[in-house]
Amino acid sequence: MDERVRELLDRVRSAALTVGETAEATARYAGRCAGQVVDVAKLNMKIFDLRTDINALLREAGQAVYDTHRGQQTDEAALSQILTQIDAKYAEIEELKERVAVLRATRECPHCGAPCGREDKFCKQCGGALS
Repeated sequence: MDERVRELLDRVRSAALTVGETAEATARYAGRCAGQVVDVAKLNMKIFDLRTDINALLREAGQAVYDTHRGQQTDEAALSQILTQIDAKYAEIEELKERVAVLRATRECPHCGAPCGREDKFCKQCGGALS
C-alpha cells in the first residue's frame, strides 16, 4: 500500500476515534443535564403541591377568623395548629427552592427575585447587592 494512502487512513482512523470519544463525553453530559431537568421538574411539582396545601389551610384559617367575627366560638388550638402547618409548608418550600437553585447553579435576588449566578455579586436585573 502506498505510504500516502496509509498515512491518510491513519489520520481518518485517529479522527474517527476522537469523534467517538467526544460523542461519548457529550452523551454523558447530556444524560447528566437531562437528569437535572427531571430532578428540577420533580422539585417544582412538590413546591406546587405544597402551595396548593397552603391555600387550603389558609382557607380554613380564614373561615375560622370569619366565624369569630360573626360571634361563633373558634377552637384556638385548631387554628394554631393550622398556622403551624402553614409555617412548616413555607419552610419546606424554601428548602426545595434552594435545592432547585443548587441544581440550576443559581440563586434568587433578595430584592427583585430574579435568578442570579452563584458567583454574582450584584443582580443583573435590579443591580441590588447579593450577599
